[in-house]
Amino acid sequence: MSVALQDAVGPRTTRLSVLVSNTEAAQIAARAEAAKLSVSAYLRAQALSAGASDNDPEALAVFDQVISDISTRIDAANASLEAACRA
Repeated sequence: MSVALQDAVGPRTTRLSVLVSNTEAAQIAARAEAAKLSVSAYLRAQALSAGASDNDPEALAVFDQVISDISTRIDAANASLEAACRA
């Protein structure tokens, strides 16, 4: 998303200042890290997505992890079933 957005908007020359608490800053930084984005990219994605949850990088990262965990469990269950069928 950010690559297409960068090409569409041109160079970034305007700075916005937002006041947050130390706790909020830490939470934002942690969410950006979880989404594998810089804080700036994360905040742009959140602000420009108009609240659309399908564009939420953090939610997508969590969803990917859940899918990975499910896949691992299915693989383990299949291996157990195959071992039981061979016995």
